[in-house]
Amino acid sequence: MNFELSEDQRILRQAVREFAEKEITPNAKYYDEKAIYPWDILKKAAKLGYVAPDIPENYGGSNLDLVSCVIITEEFCRADSSVGSAIATASLGCPMIKYFGSDEQKERYLTRVTSGKTPSAIAITEPDAGSDVAAMKTRAEKTDGGWIINGSKTFITNGSISEWVVVLAKTNPELGYKGISAFVVEKEWDGFEARPIKKMGLNCHDTAELFFKNLFVPENNLVGTENAGFYQLMRFFNESRIGVAAAQLGMAEGAYERALNYAKQRKTFGRALIDHQAIQFKLADMFTSIEAAKLLVYKAAWLVDKGEANPALSSAAKLYASETAVKVTYEAVQIFGGYGYSKESEVERFFRDARAGTIYEGTSEIQRMVIARFLAGKIKF
Repeated sequence: MNFELSEDQRILRQAVREFAEKEITPNAKYYDEKAIYPWDILKKAAKLGYVAPDIPENYGGSNLDLVSCVIITEEFCRADSSVGSAIATASLGCPMIKYFGSDEQKERYLTRVTSGKTPSAIAITEPDAGSDVAAMKTRAEKTDGGWIINGSKTFITNGSISEWVVVLAKTNPELGYKGISAFVVEKEWDGFEARPIKKMGLNCHDTAELFFKNLFVPENNLVGTENAGFYQLMRFFNESRIGVAAAQLGMAEGAYERALNYAKQRKTFGRALIDHQAIQFKLADMFTSIEAAKLLVYKAAWLVDKGEANPALSSAAKLYASETAVKVTYEAVQIFGGYGYSKESEVERFFRDARAGTIYEGTSEIQRMVIARFLAGKIKF
Protein backbone atom coordinates (compact mmCIF):
# COMPACT_ATOMS: atom_id res chain seq x y z
CA MET A 1 0.00 0.00 0.00
CA ASN A 2 1.41 3.34 -1.07
CA PHE A 3 -0.91 5.89 0.46
CA GLU A 4 -0.44 9.39 1.81
CA LEU A 5 -2.55 12.53 1.84
CA SER A 6 -2.09 14.93 -1.04
CA GLU A 7 -1.17 18.55 -0.46
CA ASP A 8 -4.77 19.54 -1.23
CA GLN A 9 -6.04 17.07 1.36
CA ARG A 10 -3.66 18.38 4.01
CA ILE A 11 -4.82 21.92 3.28
CA LEU A 12 -8.43 20.72 3.44
CA ARG A 13 -7.86 19.17 6.86
CA GLN A 14 -6.43 22.41 8.25
CA ALA A 15 -9.30 24.47 6.83
CA VAL A 16 -11.98 22.09 8.14
CA ARG A 17 -10.30 21.94 11.56
CA GLU A 18 -10.29 25.72 11.83
CA PHE A 19 -13.96 25.89 10.84
CA ALA A 20 -14.93 23.10 13.26
CA GLU A 21 -13.06 24.59 16.21
CA LYS A 22 -14.60 28.00 15.54
CA GLU A 23 -18.18 27.03 14.72
CA ILE A 24 -18.81 23.58 16.21
CA THR A 25 -16.88 23.22 19.47
CA PRO A 26 -18.06 26.45 21.19
CA ASN A 27 -21.74 25.76 20.37
CA ALA A 28 -21.87 22.01 21.01
CA LYS A 29 -23.09 22.13 24.61
CA TYR A 30 -25.97 24.42 23.65
CA TYR A 31 -27.28 22.15 20.90
CA ASP A 32 -26.90 19.05 23.06
CA GLU A 33 -28.82 20.54 25.99
CA LYS A 34 -31.54 22.06 23.83
CA ALA A 35 -31.73 18.90 21.66
CA ILE A 36 -32.18 20.98 18.52
CA TYR A 37 -30.69 20.54 15.08
CA PRO A 38 -27.74 22.90 14.31
CA TRP A 39 -29.28 24.56 11.25
CA ASP A 40 -27.04 27.63 11.34
CA ILE A 41 -23.87 25.50 11.38
CA LEU A 42 -25.24 23.36 8.55
CA LYS A 43 -25.73 26.44 6.38
CA LYS A 44 -22.24 27.78 7.16
CA ALA A 45 -20.67 24.40 6.38
CA ALA A 46 -22.63 24.20 3.12
CA LYS A 47 -21.31 27.57 1.96
CA LEU A 48 -17.78 26.20 2.28
CA GLY A 49 -18.63 23.01 0.38
CA TYR A 50 -18.46 20.74 3.44
CA VAL A 51 -21.99 19.31 3.16
CA ALA A 52 -22.31 16.34 0.79
CA PRO A 53 -18.85 17.25 -0.52
CA ASP A 54 -18.67 14.27 -2.88
CA ILE A 55 -21.55 15.53 -5.02
CA PRO A 56 -20.52 16.83 -8.48
CA GLU A 57 -20.07 20.56 -8.83
CA ASN A 58 -22.98 20.94 -11.26
CA TYR A 59 -25.28 19.94 -8.38
CA GLY A 60 -23.63 22.27 -5.88
CA GLY A 61 -21.08 19.87 -4.42
CA SER A 62 -17.29 19.96 -4.28
CA ASN A 63 -16.76 16.68 -6.18
CA LEU A 64 -14.35 15.43 -3.52
CA ASP A 65 -13.08 11.87 -3.29
CA LEU A 66 -13.99 9.64 -0.35
CA VAL A 67 -10.69 10.15 1.48
CA SER A 68 -11.37 13.90 1.50
CA CYS A 69 -14.90 13.26 2.76
CA VAL A 70 -13.43 11.13 5.57
CA ILE A 71 -11.18 14.03 6.53
CA ILE A 72 -14.15 16.38 6.82
CA THR A 73 -16.22 13.95 8.89
CA GLU A 74 -13.28 13.08 11.15
CA GLU A 75 -12.53 16.73 11.87
CA PHE A 76 -16.18 17.62 12.49
CA CYS A 77 -16.56 14.79 15.02
CA ARG A 78 -13.21 15.50 16.62
CA ALA A 79 -14.56 19.00 17.36
CA ASP A 80 -17.79 17.59 18.79
CA SER A 81 -19.39 14.18 18.71
CA SER A 82 -22.99 15.34 18.37
CA VAL A 83 -22.99 18.49 16.24
CA GLY A 84 -20.12 17.16 14.14
CA SER A 85 -21.91 13.95 13.26
CA ALA A 86 -25.20 15.80 12.68
CA ILE A 87 -23.56 17.86 9.94
CA ALA A 88 -21.70 14.87 8.56
CA THR A 89 -24.91 12.83 8.23
CA ALA A 90 -26.77 15.59 6.38
CA SER A 91 -25.84 13.79 3.17
CA LEU A 92 -27.22 10.35 4.13
CA GLY A 93 -29.77 10.14 1.35
CA CYS A 94 -27.53 11.58 -1.35
CA PRO A 95 -25.48 8.55 -2.48
CA MET A 96 -28.56 6.68 -3.72
CA ILE A 97 -29.50 9.67 -5.89
CA LYS A 98 -25.92 10.38 -6.94
CA TYR A 99 -25.29 6.84 -8.19
CA PHE A 100 -28.71 5.68 -9.33
CA GLY A 101 -30.99 8.70 -9.67
CA SER A 102 -32.10 10.42 -12.86
CA ASP A 103 -30.71 13.80 -13.89
CA GLU A 104 -34.03 15.33 -12.87
CA GLN A 105 -33.81 13.74 -9.40
CA LYS A 106 -30.21 14.91 -8.96
CA GLU A 107 -31.13 18.49 -9.86
CA ARG A 108 -34.26 18.50 -7.72
CA TYR A 109 -32.91 16.82 -4.58
CA LEU A 110 -29.12 16.97 -4.35
CA THR A 111 -28.97 20.74 -4.74
CA ARG A 112 -31.21 21.21 -1.71
CA VAL A 113 -28.65 19.41 0.44
CA THR A 114 -25.44 20.91 -0.94
CA SER A 115 -26.95 24.39 -0.48
CA GLY A 116 -27.70 23.70 3.20
CA LYS A 117 -31.45 24.06 2.69
CA THR A 118 -32.14 20.62 4.13
CA PRO A 119 -30.35 17.49 5.30
CA SER A 120 -31.33 14.25 3.58
CA ALA A 121 -32.41 10.84 4.84
CA ILE A 122 -32.63 7.20 3.83
CA ALA A 123 -35.29 4.96 5.37
CA ILE A 124 -34.31 1.29 5.62
CA THR A 125 -34.82 0.06 9.20
CA GLU A 126 -38.27 -1.09 10.32
CA PRO A 127 -39.65 -2.08 13.76
CA ASP A 128 -39.38 -5.78 12.85
CA ALA A 129 -36.58 -5.55 10.28
CA GLY A 130 -33.36 -3.85 11.28
CA SER A 131 -30.25 -5.40 9.85
CA ASP A 132 -32.36 -8.02 8.06
CA VAL A 133 -33.22 -5.89 5.03
CA ALA A 134 -34.98 -8.79 3.27
CA ALA A 135 -37.56 -8.93 6.09
CA MET A 136 -38.89 -5.40 5.49
CA LYS A 137 -42.68 -5.14 5.29
CA THR A 138 -43.15 -1.70 3.76
CA ARG A 139 -44.91 -2.22 0.43
CA ALA A 140 -45.00 -0.20 -2.78
CA GLU A 141 -47.80 -1.26 -5.13
CA LYS A 142 -48.04 -0.13 -8.74
CA THR A 143 -50.88 2.18 -9.65
CA ASP A 144 -51.71 4.58 -12.47
CA GLY A 145 -48.86 7.06 -12.80
CA GLY A 146 -46.81 5.76 -9.91
CA TRP A 147 -46.83 3.75 -6.70
CA ILE A 148 -48.77 3.55 -3.43
CA ILE A 149 -46.58 3.02 -0.35
CA ASN A 150 -47.82 1.64 2.98
CA GLY A 151 -45.67 0.76 5.97
CA SER A 152 -43.36 2.25 8.57
CA LYS A 153 -39.69 2.86 9.29
CA THR A 154 -37.86 3.58 12.53
CA PHE A 155 -34.60 5.12 13.79
CA ILE A 156 -34.33 7.21 10.65
CA THR A 157 -31.67 9.92 10.90
CA ASN A 158 -33.05 13.31 9.73
CA GLY A 159 -36.41 11.61 9.23
CA SER A 160 -38.61 14.42 10.55
CA ILE A 161 -36.59 17.42 9.32
CA SER A 162 -35.41 16.41 5.85
CA GLU A 163 -37.48 17.71 2.95
CA TRP A 164 -37.01 14.37 1.18
CA VAL A 165 -36.27 10.77 2.10
CA VAL A 166 -35.11 7.78 0.06
CA VAL A 167 -37.52 5.00 1.09
CA LEU A 168 -36.82 1.30 0.53
CA ALA A 169 -39.94 -0.82 -0.03
CA LYS A 170 -40.95 -4.23 -1.32
CA THR A 171 -42.23 -4.02 -4.89
CA ASN A 172 -42.22 -7.77 -5.44
CA PRO A 173 -42.38 -9.59 -2.07
CA GLU A 174 -42.22 -13.01 -3.70
CA LEU A 175 -38.63 -12.29 -4.75
CA GLY A 176 -37.41 -11.60 -1.18
CA TYR A 177 -34.42 -9.27 -1.13
CA LYS A 178 -34.46 -9.23 -4.94
CA GLY A 179 -37.87 -7.55 -4.88
CA ILE A 180 -36.90 -4.29 -3.11
CA SER A 181 -37.00 -0.86 -4.78
CA ALA A 182 -35.98 2.66 -3.75
CA PHE A 183 -38.15 5.78 -4.03
CA VAL A 184 -37.66 9.47 -3.29
CA VAL A 185 -40.47 10.65 -1.05
CA GLU A 186 -41.15 14.27 -0.12
CA LYS A 187 -42.05 15.17 3.44
CA GLU A 188 -45.04 17.35 2.50
CA TRP A 189 -46.87 14.67 0.52
CA ASP A 190 -50.18 13.35 1.85
CA GLY A 191 -49.74 10.08 3.70
CA PHE A 192 -46.30 10.90 5.15
CA GLU A 193 -45.99 11.23 8.92
CA ALA A 194 -42.88 11.56 11.09
CA ARG A 195 -42.49 11.28 14.87
CA PRO A 196 -39.17 12.23 16.53
CA ILE A 197 -37.48 9.70 18.84
CA LYS A 198 -35.65 10.71 22.02
CA LYS A 199 -32.29 9.02 22.59
CA MET A 200 -29.55 8.65 25.21
CA GLY A 201 -27.07 10.53 23.02
CA LEU A 202 -26.69 12.41 19.74
CA ASN A 203 -29.32 14.77 21.09
CA CYS A 204 -29.04 17.36 18.34
CA HIS A 205 -29.53 14.67 15.70
CA ASP A 206 -33.03 14.24 14.38
CA THR A 207 -34.06 10.59 14.63
CA ALA A 208 -37.61 9.62 13.77
CA GLU A 209 -40.24 7.02 13.10
CA LEU A 210 -41.82 7.36 9.66
CA PHE A 211 -45.31 6.20 8.69
CA PHE A 212 -46.66 5.85 5.15
CA LYS A 213 -50.40 5.52 4.66
CA ASN A 214 -51.55 5.24 1.06
CA LEU A 215 -48.71 7.55 0.08
CA PHE A 216 -48.72 8.18 -3.66
CA VAL A 217 -45.25 8.41 -5.24
CA PRO A 218 -45.01 9.52 -8.89
CA GLU A 219 -43.44 7.02 -11.26
CA ASN A 220 -40.46 9.29 -11.95
CA ASN A 221 -39.54 9.15 -8.24
CA LEU A 222 -38.44 5.53 -8.52
CA VAL A 223 -34.67 5.57 -7.99
CA GLY A 224 -32.98 3.60 -10.76
CA THR A 225 -34.79 0.46 -11.82
CA GLU A 226 -37.52 -1.56 -10.15
CA ASN A 227 -36.39 -4.38 -7.82
CA ALA A 228 -32.78 -3.13 -7.77
CA GLY A 229 -32.96 -1.64 -4.26
CA PHE A 230 -30.96 -4.32 -2.46
CA TYR A 231 -28.05 -4.07 -4.88
CA GLN A 232 -28.15 -0.29 -4.68
CA LEU A 233 -27.97 -0.57 -0.89
CA MET A 234 -24.86 -2.74 -1.08
CA ARG A 235 -23.13 0.08 -2.99
CA PHE A 236 -24.49 2.57 -0.49
CA PHE A 237 -23.21 0.60 2.53
CA ASN A 238 -19.70 0.32 1.07
CA GLU A 239 -19.32 4.07 1.53
CA SER A 240 -21.79 4.89 4.32
CA ARG A 241 -20.09 2.47 6.71
CA ILE A 242 -16.77 4.18 6.03
CA GLY A 243 -18.50 7.47 6.79
CA VAL A 244 -19.71 6.14 10.15
CA ALA A 245 -16.21 4.82 10.82
CA ALA A 246 -14.77 8.28 10.12
CA ALA A 247 -17.25 9.85 12.54
CA GLN A 248 -16.38 7.33 15.25
CA LEU A 249 -12.67 7.87 14.62
CA GLY A 250 -13.17 11.60 15.10
CA MET A 251 -15.10 11.04 18.33
CA ALA A 252 -12.32 8.82 19.68
CA GLU A 253 -9.70 11.43 18.78
CA GLY A 254 -11.70 14.24 20.35
CA ALA A 255 -12.17 12.37 23.62
CA TYR A 256 -8.54 11.22 23.69
CA GLU A 257 -7.15 14.71 23.12
CA ARG A 258 -9.30 16.15 25.89
CA ALA A 259 -8.26 13.36 28.27
CA LEU A 260 -4.59 13.80 27.40
CA ASN A 261 -4.70 17.55 28.04
CA TYR A 262 -6.55 17.02 31.32
CA ALA A 263 -4.03 14.41 32.44
CA LYS A 264 -1.20 16.87 31.85
CA GLN A 265 -2.90 19.63 33.87
CA ARG A 266 -4.56 17.73 36.73
CA LYS A 267 -2.42 17.01 39.79
CA THR A 268 -2.96 14.19 42.28
CA PHE A 269 -0.69 13.12 45.13
CA GLY A 270 1.65 15.96 44.23
CA ARG A 271 2.17 14.86 40.63
CA ALA A 272 0.52 15.46 37.28
CA LEU A 273 -2.05 12.77 36.50
CA ILE A 274 -0.10 11.71 33.42
CA ASP A 275 2.91 10.83 35.60
CA HIS A 276 0.95 7.95 37.15
CA GLN A 277 1.58 4.67 35.34
CA ALA A 278 -2.09 3.62 35.46
CA ILE A 279 -3.03 6.72 33.47
CA GLN A 280 -0.06 6.38 31.13
CA PHE A 281 -1.17 2.87 30.17
CA LYS A 282 -4.73 4.03 29.51
CA LEU A 283 -3.52 6.81 27.23
CA ALA A 284 -1.09 4.49 25.47
CA ASP A 285 -3.87 1.99 24.72
CA MET A 286 -6.19 4.79 23.54
CA PHE A 287 -3.51 6.15 21.22
CA THR A 288 -2.73 2.71 19.79
CA SER A 289 -6.37 1.86 19.10
CA ILE A 290 -6.98 5.22 17.43
CA GLU A 291 -3.98 4.87 15.13
CA ALA A 292 -5.05 1.35 14.14
CA ALA A 293 -8.60 2.53 13.45
CA LYS A 294 -7.28 5.41 11.38
CA LEU A 295 -5.33 3.06 9.11
CA LEU A 296 -8.41 0.87 8.55
CA VAL A 297 -10.71 3.80 7.81
CA TYR A 298 -8.37 5.54 5.40
CA LYS A 299 -7.41 2.35 3.60
CA ALA A 300 -11.08 1.44 3.09
CA ALA A 301 -11.78 4.93 1.69
CA TRP A 302 -8.65 4.85 -0.46
CA LEU A 303 -9.73 1.57 -2.05
CA VAL A 304 -13.14 3.04 -2.91
CA ASP A 305 -11.42 5.97 -4.60
CA LYS A 306 -9.28 3.53 -6.59
CA GLY A 307 -12.41 1.73 -7.79
CA GLU A 308 -11.54 -1.30 -5.67
CA ALA A 309 -14.19 -1.08 -2.93
CA ASN A 310 -13.90 -3.92 -0.44
CA PRO A 311 -17.13 -4.52 1.55
CA ALA A 312 -15.30 -6.62 4.14
CA LEU A 313 -12.77 -3.85 4.75
CA SER A 314 -15.55 -1.24 4.93
CA SER A 315 -17.23 -3.41 7.57
CA ALA A 316 -13.92 -3.92 9.40
CA ALA A 317 -13.32 -0.17 9.48
CA LYS A 318 -16.81 0.49 10.81
CA LEU A 319 -16.55 -2.33 13.36
CA TYR A 320 -13.13 -1.40 14.72
CA ALA A 321 -13.57 2.38 14.69
CA SER A 322 -16.95 2.26 16.43
CA GLU A 323 -15.80 -0.14 19.12
CA THR A 324 -12.63 1.93 19.55
CA ALA A 325 -14.76 5.04 20.07
CA VAL A 326 -16.76 3.31 22.80
CA LYS A 327 -13.59 2.14 24.60
CA VAL A 328 -11.71 5.43 24.22
CA THR A 329 -14.60 7.61 25.39
CA TYR A 330 -15.11 5.28 28.35
CA GLU A 331 -11.47 5.67 29.37
CA ALA A 332 -11.64 9.42 28.82
CA VAL A 333 -14.49 9.65 31.36
CA GLN A 334 -12.45 7.45 33.72
CA ILE A 335 -9.41 9.74 33.43
CA PHE A 336 -11.55 12.79 34.17
CA GLY A 337 -13.09 10.98 37.15
CA GLY A 338 -16.09 12.74 38.67
CA TYR A 339 -15.69 15.64 36.27
CA GLY A 340 -16.03 13.21 33.39
CA TYR A 341 -19.43 12.13 34.69
CA SER A 342 -20.58 15.74 34.94
CA LYS A 343 -22.71 17.38 32.25
CA GLU A 344 -20.17 20.21 32.32
CA SER A 345 -17.61 17.87 30.76
CA GLU A 346 -17.30 17.42 27.00
CA VAL A 347 -16.17 13.82 27.39
CA GLU A 348 -19.49 12.94 29.03
CA ARG A 349 -21.19 13.92 25.78
CA PHE A 350 -18.63 12.06 23.67
CA PHE A 351 -19.23 8.92 25.77
CA ARG A 352 -23.01 9.05 25.25
CA ASP A 353 -22.75 9.83 21.56
CA ALA A 354 -20.16 7.20 20.68
CA ARG A 355 -22.40 4.35 21.83
CA ALA A 356 -24.68 4.60 18.80
CA GLY A 357 -21.83 3.82 16.42
CA THR A 358 -21.86 0.11 17.21
CA ILE A 359 -25.58 -0.05 16.33
CA TYR A 360 -26.56 2.05 13.31
CA GLU A 361 -25.50 1.34 9.70
CA GLY A 362 -25.35 -2.30 10.77
CA THR A 363 -24.50 -3.48 14.27
CA SER A 364 -21.06 -4.75 15.22
CA GLU A 365 -22.49 -8.26 14.94
CA ILE A 366 -23.62 -7.62 11.36
CA GLN A 367 -20.18 -6.28 10.45
CA ARG A 368 -18.62 -9.47 11.79
CA MET A 369 -21.07 -11.49 9.69
CA VAL A 370 -20.07 -9.60 6.54
CA ILE A 371 -16.38 -10.13 7.25
CA ALA A 372 -16.92 -13.81 8.05
CA ARG A 373 -18.89 -14.37 4.84
CA PHE A 374 -15.97 -12.90 2.92
CA LEU A 375 -13.52 -15.18 4.70
CA ALA A 376 -15.76 -18.17 3.90
CA GLY A 377 -15.75 -17.22 0.22
CA LYS A 378 -19.45 -16.34 0.16
CA ILE A 379 -18.82 -12.72 -0.88
CA LYS A 380 -16.89 -12.06 -4.05
CA PHE A 381 -15.39 -8.68 -4.94
